[in-house]
Amino acid sequence: MIMRARSVLGLCVGAAFVAAPWVLPSFYVGILAFAGIYALAAIGLILLLQAGQVSLGQAAFMGIGGYVSALVSRAYGIDSALTLVLAVAVTAVIAAAFGLMTLKLRGHYLPLATLAFGIATSGVFTAWHDVTGGASGLDKIPSLGLFGHVITDDRFYAQLIWIVVLLAVCGVNRLRTSRVGRAIATLESHDGMARSFGVDTTALRVKVFVLSAVLAALAGALYVHLLRFVSPSPFGLSSSFKLLIMSVVGGPVSGAGAVLGAVTLESAQWGLQDLLARWGASGNLEVIVFGILLVVMLLKFPRGLWPTVEKRLPAPAARSRDGAGLPMRRPDTKPGEVLLDLKGIGIRFGGLQALADVDMVLRRGELVGLIGPNGAGKTTLFSIISGLQRQTSGSVKLFGEPLPRSHLIVRNGMARTFQHVQLVPEMSVIENVALGAYWRTRAGFARSLLALDASENQQALATAQAALVRVGLAAEADLPAGSLPLGKQRIVEIARALMADPQILLLDEPAAGLRFSEKLMLVKILRQLQADNVTILLVEHDMELVMGCVQRLVVLDRGRMIAEGTPHEVQANPAVIAAYLGGSRDKAA
Repeated sequence: MIMRARSVLGLCVGAAFVAAPWVLPSFYVGILAFAGIYALAAIGLILLLQAGQVSLGQAAFMGIGGYVSALVSRAYGIDSALTLVLAVAVTAVIAAAFGLMTLKLRGHYLPLATLAFGIATSGVFTAWHDVTGGASGLDKIPSLGLFGHVITDDRFYAQLIWIVVLLAVCGVNRLRTSRVGRAIATLESHDGMARSFGVDTTALRVKVFVLSAVLAALAGALYVHLLRFVSPSPFGLSSSFKLLIMSVVGGPVSGAGAVLGAVTLESAQWGLQDLLARWGASGNLEVIVFGILLVVMLLKFPRGLWPTVEKRLPAPAARSRDGAGLPMRRPDTKPGEVLLDLKGIGIRFGGLQALADVDMVLRRGELVGLIGPNGAGKTTLFSIISGLQRQTSGSVKLFGEPLPRSHLIVRNGMARTFQHVQLVPEMSVIENVALGAYWRTRAGFARSLLALDASENQQALATAQAALVRVGLAAEADLPAGSLPLGKQRIVEIARALMADPQILLLDEPAAGLRFSEKLMLVKILRQLQADNVTILLVEHDMELVMGCVQRLVVLDRGRMIAEGTPHEVQANPAVIAAYLGGSRDKAA
C-alpha cells in the first residue's frame, strides 16, 4: 500500500509536468521548456556525481549534440527524430574516446580536464566558421518531426521535452537500485573493494561518462530545434557551471533532484530578472542576489533539496526477496588439493621492503591463520593475493593458473573482506550485501534502465537475504549500512563476501570491534564454512579466537615468514615469542 501511494504520487507529479504546457501562459511555457532541457542535462551530471566524478564540460556535450543535429537537419532537410539519434551517436563516440583518456585521473585533475575540453569545444564552435557559422551561429534549422508530423506548436514541444525528462528520471532512478547502480555507488570511495567483487571500475566509469554525455547531447539537440537557431554562447563554461549548480541544489542522489534543481534555478533566475526590472535596476544584479541565495541554501541544505523532500514522501516498500536465489557454484573438489600457491613473494615501496621471500599454500577446506605484529605485512600480502597490488618478485597461482586481473579473481572463486570496513554507508545493508553477487549476475546499463532486470535482481536480493539470515543480521536488512555499529558492519562484509560464492575466503581482521556474542557468531560462521569445504585465510589479532578455530598458522614479522605450523607448535616457537614480546631474534634462535 505504501509503495502504491508513492507510485501514485509520482504519476500525479509527472502528469502535472506533462499537462502544464497546455494551461500555462505562453511566456511560462518557454521557461518550462528550458527548465526541462537543463534538467535532462543535469540528470546526466548527477550520474557522474554519484560515481564520484565532476565534469565542467557538460555544456560542451550539449553543444556537440545540438550542432550535429542542426547541421544534419540543415544539410539534408531532415525533420525527424533521426537527427537526435545521430547527435547522440556522435556524442557517445567522442565521450567514449575522451573518457578512456581521462577517467583514470583523480582528485581535481578530472574537473580540470573536462574544463579544458569545454574551452576547446567552445573554441571549435566559434572558429570553424564555414561549418558552424562562427559566433553568429546558424538559423533556419528545421523543426523536429515525430512519426511523420512536424512539431511547430511550442506547447506540444514543451510537452515532448518533459516526457523525455520523466522517462530519463524513471530510468536513472531504476538504475540506482539495480546491479549496475550498486556498483556505481562504490566508485567514489571504494574502487578496490568494487574490483574485488568483479566490477571493472575503469569500464564502468567510461560507461557512466558516456551515458551522462548522451543525456546532455539529447538536451542540446532538443534545445536547437526548440529555438531553430544555434550558436556557441549557450554551450560555454557558464552553462556547465549552471548545470553543476542545478545538480548540487537539487541533490545529486536522484534524477528527481535534477528536475527540482533545474525548475528551482530557472524559476529563480526569471523571477529575479522580472523583480529587479520592476525596481528599475540595471545590469546583471540578479546574479549577485542569486549567488547569495544559493550560498544560504547550500548552508541549510548541504545535500540539496531533494533529500529533504524525499523524507516527507511515503517510504518505498521493500522489494520482493521471495523465490529462489542465484545458482551456486558446484566445483569438482579434491580433498587436500592446493588452491592457492605463493612462492617467493616480495614487494618494495621505494626503499622499504614490505615483504620478502614469502612462501605459502592454501589447500581445499583448510582454515589457516595469518598472524604477526603490527606492520608485519599481513594486509599487504592480502592485497597481493586479491590482485589489488602486484608483487615485485615471486609468483601467485590460483587453482594452478597465474593470478588474473583483480576484477576477474572473484570469478575464479576467491572473495575477501577488508581491514578497514568498506561499505557504502547510504545504501541499505541488503544492497551492500547484494553487491557481492555482481559477478554472478549479468544485467547491464540497458536492461537496468528499462527495468528488464527485475527477475535477476530479485534473485540477487533473495540470495542476499539468505546470507544475512546466515550471519544473524536479517532484522537489519533495510537499515542504512552506515547506521550499524562497527562490529555489525564487519559481519555485513562477511555476508557480502559469501554472496560471491567463494571457494577461498580471505578475512582481514573480521573480529575487530566485535562484542563477545558477535565473536561467537563469527566462530560459528567459520566452522560452518569449513564444513562446506570453503578454504579460509584469516588475519586476526584476537589470539584467543585464532588459536581456538584455525588448523594451521603462518607467522609474519617485518615482511618475512618466521614460523608455520599448528597453533600449539607456533605458540612454542622462540622466534614467534621474540617477535611478539620484542626479544632478540638471534637469541630466540
